[in-house]
Amino acid sequence: MVERWYIGKLYSICEWVYRIAYLNILWIFFTFAGLFVFGLAPSTAAMFSVTRKWVMGNKDIKIFKTFWESYRKEFLKVQVLGFVLILVGLILIVDYKFYIAQHVLTFFLLKFLWLSIVLFYSILIFFLFPIYAHYQFKPFQYIKNAFIIAFSFPLQSLLMIGGGVFMFLFAMKFPGVSFFLSGSAFSYWITFIAHHVFSKMELRIENVKSAT
Repeated sequence: MVERWYIGKLYSICEWVYRIAYLNILWIFFTFAGLFVFGLAPSTAAMFSVTRKWVMGNKDIKIFKTFWESYRKEFLKVQVLGFVLILVGLILIVDYKFYIAQHVLTFFLLKFLWLSIVLFYSILIFFLFPIYAHYQFKPFQYIKNAFIIAFSFPLQSLLMIGGGVFMFLFAMKFPGVSFFLSGSAFSYWITFIAHHVFSKMELRIENVKSAT
């Protein structure tokens, strides 16, 4: 009896590792299929559409079909958000290379400002794609709502950041394994937390409606 339970659990773990790895490979492939610049945003949006279904209990979905339908549907729509995020990311990288070479006190203080901006930027990205997969807004409303939700739920934001730090350290320690798992595993973690946030928000809205 114990042996059957052990085998069943082992099979379930292997099945989840396969799903996570398969989704991660799809994410990487379709990102570069779109020459990275055009593929990153729709591929990431498609990955979050898959992890959203998993978190909501739809474990047996066809991964490729769900991913491809979202990728094709959102390819043009999500490009605006993708270009904005990539542009801001490139600016932050250039700023980092400039500030890191300076040793004056003024630039030392600016590094702290830069770190704060990077933190806000990271939180924005963490909430942006789960919101994109869950709701229908105009492009820049996603950015506004991502900020509002992120700072309305600071604990959940910190959990997302903690997961990001863990995944980064894991990727540095095990680069071979992280190639197959890091993106989709982190996406699942973010989606899990974001779904909890969305549920709390919707419950609050329902309570307000019932009170009025």
